Amino acid sequence: MSDNRNEEMPPTARAKAPTGAEFSLSVSRALNILSSFTSERREQGLAEISRAMTLSKGSVSRFLQALEMHGYIDRDPQSRLYRPGPEVARVGSLYHSAGRLRQFATPIMRALVRSVGFTSYLSELRDDQMLILFALEGPGPFRHSIPVRTKLPLYNPATGLVALAQLSPDELERLLKKAPLRPETRWAGCGHATMAKGLAEGRANGYSNSRELLTAGVGSVAAPVLNADGEPLCVLSVGFATSQIKKGQLPALGREIKSAAKQLAKVLAEKGIARVE
Repeated sequence: MSDNRNEEMPPTARAKAPTGAEFSLSVSRALNILSSFTSERREQGLAEISRAMTLSKGSVSRFLQALEMHGYIDRDPQSRLYRPGPEVARVGSLYHSAGRLRQFATPIMRALVRSVGFTSYLSELRDDQMLILFALEGPGPFRHSIPVRTKLPLYNPATGLVALAQLSPDELERLLKKAPLRPETRWAGCGHATMAKGLAEGRANGYSNSRELLTAGVGSVAAPVLNADGEPLCVLSVGFATSQIKKGQLPALGREIKSAAKQLAKVLAEKGIARVE
């Protein structure tokens, strides 16, 4: 039996088409239906989609029902034509807003890296973890780098601490119940009371710092990027080897990162970015 999977894909997708048991032909067909909508072809009927996909109307109808159930397809009750649904716009906006955030943050992060000499990160609170959105690597032979899209524990390093410091007591308690202190971290022997004291200091200073909380020989300093309502949009931080900076230098470094975070917050407010999606 011949395999016509690639024949049903647009040319740009055929070259990348995977093979093997992990490939889902049904998912590919559903995505191809979504891709068949263009600015010139905003609405389509069942027969039109069936011809374009070279599939039976029955098969196409089942895919459309699934897409409609999840909000990716809408159907006009009068014309009976299909069109992209609200979920398409929501998912698409994630790419757009992330791109805009990077666009506005990059010049500020680049200036910060030049000034302090350490790798700079932009992260956000995602559920009960910190997600690294992107990074600009620092110069020099000694570099501390964490891959983009890495998820870090909330309470380690400074990125999570400063994010926690912005939460209400109820939100903080809820998250700590979901993400208990892990035994391999230094917070494990401190308990929540000591941690709460550290969070209060971070809240008062406008930045948090950590040294070897999660990884030996590694430290970080972070400051929140707040919106007009004082809610954290994301967290700006730098990471470094502890041999590169003395403890007495941390306050000055914290103030510099805090200043850069405020500058980024001002730019995002001017551009109308009220939250990171």
